[in-house]
Amino acid sequence: MDVEKYVRAIEKSLTQMVLREMSSVDVSEIWIDTSIPVDLIVEILKTHQLKIPEELHSITNAGKIIWVRKV
Repeated sequence: MDVEKYVRAIEKSLTQMVLREMSSVDVSEIWIDTSIPVDLIVEILKTHQLKIPEELHSITNAGKIIWVRKV
């Protein structure tokens, strides 16, 4: 599986969400934007180094924080 194309799609989605002035994002919003399965999004967020916009503070999945910006 070519994971890099999914990584790029998630990064693009996060950038667009920041442009909509969102500082916290739920995985379901990424799923709606990209159609990538939720479990794959979660796996990529946990195992890959993504370029996440500075304005984004956290990413959640069903109310649980799966990524948070370290201060």
